[in-house]
Amino acid sequence: MEDSHPATTTIPSDRDILTEPAIPPPDKTPKPPICPTLLQRLRFLLLRYLAKAARSTDSTLLRLSKLLSTPGDTDVLLCTTSYTLTLVHALLSRLLEKKLANVAVDIAEKANGILLPGETLIATLPAPTSTKLLAMTVGSSKAIADTISDYRVFVRMWSMLGLYTWARATYLEPLPADASRKEHVLRGLTWTAIASCVGCQVFENGAYLSSKGALTSARWTGDVGKARENKWWMWSSQLWAAYVGVELVRLGVARYYPSPSQDLTQTPPGDDGEKEDKIKIEERISAEKLEKWLWYKDLVSNLAYAPMTLHWSVEEGLLSDWGVGACGMVAGGAQLADAWRRTV
Repeated sequence: MEDSHPATTTIPSDRDILTEPAIPPPDKTPKPPICPTLLQRLRFLLLRYLAKAARSTDSTLLRLSKLLSTPGDTDVLLCTTSYTLTLVHALLSRLLEKKLANVAVDIAEKANGILLPGETLIATLPAPTSTKLLAMTVGSSKAIADTISDYRVFVRMWSMLGLYTWARATYLEPLPADASRKEHVLRGLTWTAIASCVGCQVFENGAYLSSKGALTSARWTGDVGKARENKWWMWSSQLWAAYVGVELVRLGVARYYPSPSQDLTQTPPGDDGEKEDKIKIEERISAEKLEKWLWYKDLVSNLAYAPMTLHWSVEEGLLSDWGVGACGMVAGGAQLADAWRRTV
């Protein structure tokens, strides 16, 4: 009987039968990120800038609308604008004069060797574009500043009503029997300030009406009327100077007699440092910061107004146009900064 086993036990080595074709491994190299082009970057930056500008403009316009909603804040803005334009007019006028003087000197030097003794040169030369623009700016700034100043004087004519309410509120709020020395001094300064403001406004109203030809009696016409008008302007400025002096004294009294304040580093008795106590401490800190801010604001404003009031209190004057503009811009700017703060 033949053996049924295979003749060999050797495994066939045919690679085509036993081995599958090799599959290449996947490429694991990360693809580089897609970089935006220069145009795309510029477009993104422009859109972001426009969005930010729109939000900023909207907020600014809302705050400006709130600022202009009250007569007092409107006057502060107009005051700062008027004196800023006065300063611009004074500085640009000097620059324009120097330019014209240089042109005249240049022409004189060139004509010096041509003209005979006794001859005169009369010439009309076209002004450069920069000089024309400078002259236009000088004239415009002066005109706008004068218009604003005239408007501010006009609307102050009925400020006597505000002075009446100020005096009435002061009278209806008498000092307590145990009032401190500081309170008595401040009350006296308040009445002095009211009196000086009333006198200042009376003389200013009379001088303004005279300048507009509204007062037609013999005392207010001709040379006599003009002299009386000038005196009333000066008397008004002198009383304004008195008010500024009273304000500086008030600030000195407030500094010399500081308001009593609690120790902010300690909590009130019986408190265990809860959230309400921390809020009260933060409120007291904020109130003290605000009080200091208002004190310095009034100090800067009145110190800047002081030389201006003295300037208009004498016939010759003490300041130049740029001095008036600089002082007025500082005085109005201090008040405008506080008014702008309150629009938040």
